[in-house]
Amino acid sequence: MTTSQPAHDEQLSPELVLVLPPEDRAHALAALGPPAWPMPRLRVVARPAPVDEPFDEPLGPSLKRLVAARLVSLGVIFVAATVLTLTLSLVAHALRTP
Repeated sequence: MTTSQPAHDEQLSPELVLVLPPEDRAHALAALGPPAWPMPRLRVVARPAPVDEPFDEPLGPSLKRLVAARLVSLGVIFVAATVLTLTLSLVAHALRTP
């Protein structure tokens, strides 16, 4: 079987280098040189505008709303889990009884 050798000045893709014999692979990898990574672009983040007047809202009402919303969401999850458990129990009981 004859194999065609790539020309010495031919650019080799990384996929082609993987299937070369070990000697040719070492020669091709040595010819590549160090990788040249592109420099990342710097992000420009705009500063927020300064606030002239201080924040005067009291902490109590907003904290109460936060706790109430959390309790409502936990209550909905509890009711949904309870209904699902009872439904699956009824189905299992109906399938078990003759």
